[in-house]
Order: sequence, then C-alpha cells, then structure tokens
Amino acid sequence: MSLPPRQAQVLSLIRSSIEDKGYPPSLRELAAGLKVSGTRAIEKHVQALERKGFLRRRGGARSIELLGRPSGGRRVPILGRVAAGVPILAEEHREGELTLDPSLARWDDCYLLRVKGDSMTGAAILDGDLVLVRPQKDARDGEIVVAMLDGEATVKRLKRESGRAWLWPENPSFSRMELKDDESSGILGKVAGVFRF
Repeated sequence: MSLPPRQAQVLSLIRSSIEDKGYPPSLRELAAGLKVSGTRAIEKHVQALERKGFLRRRGGARSIELLGRPSGGRRVPILGRVAAGVPILAEEHREGELTLDPSLARWDDCYLLRVKGDSMTGAAILDGDLVLVRPQKDARDGEIVVAMLDGEATVKRLKRESGRAWLWPENPSFSRMELKDDESSGILGKVAGVFRF
C-alpha cells in the first residue's frame, strides 16, 4: 500500500524509535522529529496509519505498537541540496531519509536531493521540494535530470540540438546552459519523482 509522504515519515520515525530505543515515540516526540509545533496533525497521521493496519494504539503516552504487516517501505537517503537556478554544489551530506513505497523507489541506489531555487517552477519543481534521483549517466531528450556542470549540480530539462546537449530551465527568467562533455560536467541521474511537504 502506498502511503502519503507525511504518513511514511511518521511511520519511519516510529520504526526508528522502536529499533534504536526499544520503545515507541510519544506524539510530542513525533511532532519534534517532524519539526511541527503541535500534535494534532501527528494524531491524524497516526490514526490514518492505524486504519490502514500499520500500527495499533493502546492506552498511555507511548501506546503505539507496530503490527506485523510489512510496510514494504524503502528508506531512501536525503543527500543534500541541488540547484534549480544557477548551479550550486550538491553537498553530499546525509540530511536524513524518507521511507518510500518500493513502487516509487524501484532502484537500489536511488537518493533524494533538496531543491534550491525556482528555475523549474514550470515543471512543478519548487524551492524546498525533494527530487527522487535515479542514478544514470545518460537520459533521453526532454527528461528532467540532475547534472554536474563545471563541478556543481543543478536540476534542469535535457534537450539536444545540433549535436549539443543543453540544460533548459522551466522558468523564462533563467537561461539555458550547455552541458559540455568534460570531466567536470555530465548527467548524474534522472529525476524520477518530486515530493513536497
């Protein structure tokens, strides 16, 4: 069963707490882990997960119990930021992870990058979104890719014209950039999905 991203995050935090500490988190701890101020939204996500058969609640503050039903979720690392504007260095540090349905994250080596900038707004990729990247060295004309350009990473649409590869923005305020075939440039992967919170 596919879970909405926020419910997947809640389930991942519950699972991590049980694995790391031996007991489930409280609603306040879940809210803190998701950086939200109150517990009301967390309560609704927990209720939805209970209805879907992923957990059961008993009485008490730490009343969450994971059920034997396999979530089938895959933990995908969030590795850093990628520009949707002028290229910036993709800082390869792990910000965390997001549990995704395997039908979305079908590749063992896929990862998530956080978008910075607004050059891809026409493709509904906004500042702060997470893009799911399928690592690959090439892509078809018209696909949205994460590419290294002069040693810095950016997300753009790949277009080929007259034997040259271009990285096109989806915002008329930005200019296209040529993707040269050298050591400091190249395609890192294809954008396979976008997540917004």
